[in-house]
Amino acid sequence: MMSAASDATRPVALVFFIALICGGHVEGSNGAVSLQGSDDSLCRPQQVHLALTSDPTEMRVMWKTLGSSCQSGLQHWRLSRLSNDVNNTQSLLARSGGNAISSSYSSDDMCASPAKDFDFAPLNLHTFIMTDLEPGEWYEYRLRDSADTLSFRASPRPGPENQVSFVVYGDMGESDHARAKAPGARATADYVTRDVIDNDVDLVVHVGDLSYANGDPEIWDTFMDYIEPYSSRAPYMIGIGNHEYDYRTGKEKHRSHRKDPSGASSPYDPDWGNYGNDSGGECGVATARRFIMPEAYLDAARQEAAQQEAPNHGSSVNSPFWYSFDYGSVHFVMLSTEHDVTPGSHQYRWLEQHLEGIDRCLTPWLVVGMHRPMYVVHPHKSNRIVAEHLRASLESLFNQYNVDLVVSGHVHSYARTCNVYDENCVDNLDKGTTHVTLGCGGHKLSDVDHDQYDWLDYSETRGHGHRRYIGIQPAGGILDAQAASSLTASQ
Repeated sequence: MMSAASDATRPVALVFFIALICGGHVEGSNGAVSLQGSDDSLCRPQQVHLALTSDPTEMRVMWKTLGSSCQSGLQHWRLSRLSNDVNNTQSLLARSGGNAISSSYSSDDMCASPAKDFDFAPLNLHTFIMTDLEPGEWYEYRLRDSADTLSFRASPRPGPENQVSFVVYGDMGESDHARAKAPGARATADYVTRDVIDNDVDLVVHVGDLSYANGDPEIWDTFMDYIEPYSSRAPYMIGIGNHEYDYRTGKEKHRSHRKDPSGASSPYDPDWGNYGNDSGGECGVATARRFIMPEAYLDAARQEAAQQEAPNHGSSVNSPFWYSFDYGSVHFVMLSTEHDVTPGSHQYRWLEQHLEGIDRCLTPWLVVGMHRPMYVVHPHKSNRIVAEHLRASLESLFNQYNVDLVVSGHVHSYARTCNVYDENCVDNLDKGTTHVTLGCGGHKLSDVDHDQYDWLDYSETRGHGHRRYIGIQPAGGILDAQAASSLTASQ
């Protein structure tokens, strides 16, 4: 099913979960910082979520406040999980600059209707990077003006000996405003919360179609509230889907729009595709401001310069649209299928150069996340046409650099291929990649025909919240994956 690129050093295991489906003042050792504020209701942190940076000694925390003049501050300390002793207490406070950054967006930043028609004031978004962490160790932290103490595990250093566990899903949404559209979102959030808290899951990967907000800040807030119980405890790494980015402006299909945070001069709309105004005109603005992924440009001047230069340099990351990160023995690459991935495109040139530079002795396992799948089950004709073009652009490159696993969403069902190349099951010592579609994180499920391709190993459409645990153990350089358990939350 999957193979490691190097025989020199084998990882202990790669384990991943597939989810189909706060008391008082902190007394630090130096007592340098009070985390109490003057107005708890306006400055109380909401929608807290973590993300990795490109440095395992760091962890980014992001949150929202109702007030516009709230200070960004936190304390974090290393935790001994056996005795609950506090070691190496650090107190941090930033009023401006440093590791703390405030950002915002409003309806004026949207690219098209209906998103730009929502009349909402600029949001108050905060981000802070915790530094000098010991990789792989457990920490607790408390944000300024919060009564909640939360814990997380710092990212381990890259290395083949490190076991990794992660939850991955796509197409979640929220059920408060759109129960008919996303009836399983709450169940998925509940199950993932239990996995993160009870099973020490390392991180969560959401491969696009996050909130389905179409620019509505209330829907975004509800979605962020759904994920906060676990995204505040494990890094929440996201990919871009059609409902985050795809847009149209006016009557001219390809009219340039400078607000596009990816730097594209026009929305991607190939003749063979089924791309539309699926983000409702958000064009990635809300996602890029709310979810800061590794190597993102946080400075407006640097962002604008990068956008102007983007067409002329082919080796630039474009986070959160395409970027990468390490976690233990795994190297993750996140791509945007909502942008051009054909050979010669900006994204393809970055990907080709990036894959060539990965040290597979250090991170033997290579996982690619991309919203639209390269292998699509019947009867999804328009998505199968897009998949054919994605395979034509990417499959030989993935095979050349021994991509082990591709995780996708978009099609609202669960499907897993054999180790496949060019639509044929192949010996994993030869070539090929396993593709898993997990577009059942909450959205209403799609039908899957019984008559399927030979490359389909397994499919499932029985219920939202369906969770499948897959344990992967090395066996002579070949990884065998078996479903160890399953749970259906609703039928």
